[in-house]
Amino acid sequence: MFVRFLLSAIAWLSMASPSLTQNTFTWPDGKKMALSLSFDDARSSHVDVGLPLFRDLDIDVTFYVNPPNMENQVEGWKEIVKDGHEIGNHTMYHPCTGNFDWVGYPLENYSMADMRKELLLTNQRIQEMLGVTPTTFAYTCGNTFVGRGANQKSMIPLVHELFSAGRGWLNESANDPVFVDLAHTQGVEMDGKDFENDILPRIEQAINHGSWLVLAGHEIGEPGNQTTEVDMLQELSAYVKEHTDDIWIAPVQDIAAYIEKQRMVMEHPLEESLTFCASFDKNTMADFAIGDSHIYSAVEHGAPQGTANLLPAEVELSENQGKHGNALEFKRKGKPVVYYDAMNHLDYKDSGWEGTVSLWLKLDPETDLAPGFTDPIQITDANYDDAALWVDFSDKNPRDFRLGIFGDKTAWNPDNIGPNKNPAFKDRLIKAKMPAFRSDRWTHVAFTFENINSDDGTATLYIDGHSQGNRHIPESFTWDIDAVRIYLGLNFVGLMDEVSIFKKALSADEITTLYRLPEGIKSLLD
Repeated sequence: MFVRFLLSAIAWLSMASPSLTQNTFTWPDGKKMALSLSFDDARSSHVDVGLPLFRDLDIDVTFYVNPPNMENQVEGWKEIVKDGHEIGNHTMYHPCTGNFDWVGYPLENYSMADMRKELLLTNQRIQEMLGVTPTTFAYTCGNTFVGRGANQKSMIPLVHELFSAGRGWLNESANDPVFVDLAHTQGVEMDGKDFENDILPRIEQAINHGSWLVLAGHEIGEPGNQTTEVDMLQELSAYVKEHTDDIWIAPVQDIAAYIEKQRMVMEHPLEESLTFCASFDKNTMADFAIGDSHIYSAVEHGAPQGTANLLPAEVELSENQGKHGNALEFKRKGKPVVYYDAMNHLDYKDSGWEGTVSLWLKLDPETDLAPGFTDPIQITDANYDDAALWVDFSDKNPRDFRLGIFGDKTAWNPDNIGPNKNPAFKDRLIKAKMPAFRSDRWTHVAFTFENINSDDGTATLYIDGHSQGNRHIPESFTWDIDAVRIYLGLNFVGLMDEVSIFKKALSADEITTLYRLPEGIKSLLD
């Protein structure tokens, strides 16, 4: 068993590289990564050393400033602004955790109202001094909280409200532009770092993964405490110029704005093709539906139309347990079923039909599921083996996760041979290479189908943005669309969220975008 698991794990890790972002996010002019240099606290060396240095290197950077520290060099800071560098907000009084003995303004003593007032005051003072208003922020000491104990709160939502980005400190990774929370952008230290040994490997990794590397420092000069060394910056600049086709170097605000715009571009095809979406955040009705938005329950699969918006005892809306917000929870195996009508949600055609089905699941199949086959979603007007789309867990441990897309039974199984004795049944399944289902994490499931009802029909299964394989679907697929139902949770035990349907077969890159939507499917509805 262990050997089988190990081999499967190796296959999964191999399949998971390279980075998902590399294939889905496009940097400008064919660049392979983005790079920002940022410096904190409005140190005197920023004017004395940084201003002439960055003129010579022809690089625009970001300075996160505390206005009181600029007062003795205002004219120099005005020159920094003229040269095109970004001025960001770093608070007025530099509050940090009071565990530092030098801190005069402990964040533990702040309220959210105090922090809001200080951030707005800082912006106002910078505008008065330099004629610019910051659009990005850097967390002082990398601390992202105010208050203490039961009253402690994250300031990240406040930064999200007031700024286009918030940069962290002493983080360890570059930023995935598709996934990063711009209000908490990762900032990697460059003080005291050697270019060849410390910085270059991070740049090369960012190039390989299509990431945004944000470097953060303090003083600019010769080696010393909290100092980014001039020699390192000169080596970095030379490397960037040698690799100008690969590296886009720009201030934080410019790259954050580009990421936000590019995300909108990436999401647009998803918005255009969405026909159904149920997030379960408010209730069980679909958030978006071209057809009937009500959920129905019935005594069993195939039974006459049931009751609208009434869940059976086995199913409930689980508050704050979803991927984003609430989720639909199937508490135990039961005969009653829940479903949505498929009319208008699947753009069914008698030739060239295509579409995508997406949902999130959270469960441990080995321990949570009762014996028997389990279909988290099944779409049909008849039965699982007759013009049906579904994903399922096999009937006993170890559970396989499979995609089944079966055309008309008369076309693929004219002799009505049972599935256990029919090789044609198993040949029509796509089995996930290594499904990553666990009770402590959400797993994204999606499948696409295209050119159905033609000789070139195909279907593909995806888990967490990765293709698990595809197969040819040559047989006809005939529906009485009025009778088609989108069944959820047949014999299922676990959590389900963000059930969505699209009228086109999403590309692999679009599936990845869907999987990595920072705020989930609801972001397509804003």
